[in-house]
Amino acid sequence: MDSKPWFEVDREGLRALQEGKSKTFILNELVQNAFDEDIKQCKVDLSWSQQGKELKLEVEDDSPEGFKDITHAYTLFADTYKRQDPTKRGRFNLGEKQVIAISNSARVETTKGTVVFDGEGRHEYPEKRNEGSKITVYFNAEVDTYEKLLEHVTTLLVPEHISFVVNGKRIKSKTIFKSFTCSLLTEVLKNKAMMVRWRKTQVDLISHNDKESYIYEMGIPIRATDCPWHINVQQKIILNIDRDNINHRYLKDLYSKVLNEVYENIEDPSSSWVRTAMKAKTTIKEAVNAIVKKRFGEKICIANPLDRRAMDEAIVNGYKPIFGPEMTKEEWAIVKEATGIESATSLFGDSVIALAEAVPPNDSQAKTSLYAQKIAKRLLNIDITVTFIKVDGSNVLADYNSGTKELRFNLSNLGNGFFAEPISAKTTDLIIHELAHENGLHAEKSYLNTITKMGGQLTMLALREPAFFEVN
Repeated sequence: MDSKPWFEVDREGLRALQEGKSKTFILNELVQNAFDEDIKQCKVDLSWSQQGKELKLEVEDDSPEGFKDITHAYTLFADTYKRQDPTKRGRFNLGEKQVIAISNSARVETTKGTVVFDGEGRHEYPEKRNEGSKITVYFNAEVDTYEKLLEHVTTLLVPEHISFVVNGKRIKSKTIFKSFTCSLLTEVLKNKAMMVRWRKTQVDLISHNDKESYIYEMGIPIRATDCPWHINVQQKIILNIDRDNINHRYLKDLYSKVLNEVYENIEDPSSSWVRTAMKAKTTIKEAVNAIVKKRFGEKICIANPLDRRAMDEAIVNGYKPIFGPEMTKEEWAIVKEATGIESATSLFGDSVIALAEAVPPNDSQAKTSLYAQKIAKRLLNIDITVTFIKVDGSNVLADYNSGTKELRFNLSNLGNGFFAEPISAKTTDLIIHELAHENGLHAEKSYLNTITKMGGQLTMLALREPAFFEVN
């Protein structure tokens, strides 16, 4: 009994799997094969026939060796030296076959021979090139596909040592904004199996005016990103078989390494790529702190909606309370460790000074106490108690509890000099500010109305009853 191969490939089935993909993959596959070789020049010629609505694509290089094995033009997943070298783009040995599968016809010319694919099948000829390879494919396309391919080919990142010519016009290398070295996961053939390994590589950030930014694998675009630069990784990226997506773990690590290098240059700290990088443990503290400040401000605290008073005090003291949904669980863990952020309650809650012991007032402080009591009775018709306390490690100057009707002055922050003149603009300002909390918190309209009302009433008292401001 004659033996047969384990597998056979149905061309129409393979074609169907490729038809729905953007035709840009054709350019990517053929150009990357050229870039992987020892070449000095790569030429791309694109033309479109309106009559036949057929597009012709020709990619030619000057590799001294050409195809190492002509059978690779039609053998799927054949062994390739590229799998052992993480600085080569190829690994599946599938791309040319995907391209040829959707073609009406194709021709591969190289130093090992010539292969033609047409309606009758595959034909092999002995004609050989002296150097390099040329692949020509024809496939059905509308004019918009042709225009899209012309635009796409200009987005490829050309290695500096290669002259890349498209329809007779040289495509220049783009400007590198910054290059750095870091460890990233890559794929390499070990013991006849593709293994994932950490490896140091160069990453280039490319300035551009293109419509979108992309993550590139050695000049070949893989997926769009909202990073303001193109990210060009100079080794194999962990990819799916269609080479158009990157797993989240790799993406998070890559973004983290990029953010560590450019956090001072970030203009949009809420962008998706930055948020992803902020979830990575590899993101350095300097980067985390810089992004948090750019996103939320210099003074931040963790919001506690159950402690309205502390939240109110935080806001009035210039803090930005950050609520739970504003960051993911992963982001919170990184931010807390890097910034040491405290909650509004720990900074301004009643618990901060609740256990403070009262200290006896001196003569000036006692007069300010009487002054505050007179204001409370006359303007708000309430009787209050006034207490003087000393509490270190608190931002509170004074506080008022509308439930207990107690006004407290924190001498640790005010100092004795504050009361040198018991009835002054400073003492009056602080007393009004605190007693207005009888009717609300800082951000509430009732509080603001009470402040303005008390200010107006005290002004009229000063004009009509100056004796009110005499305290013995």
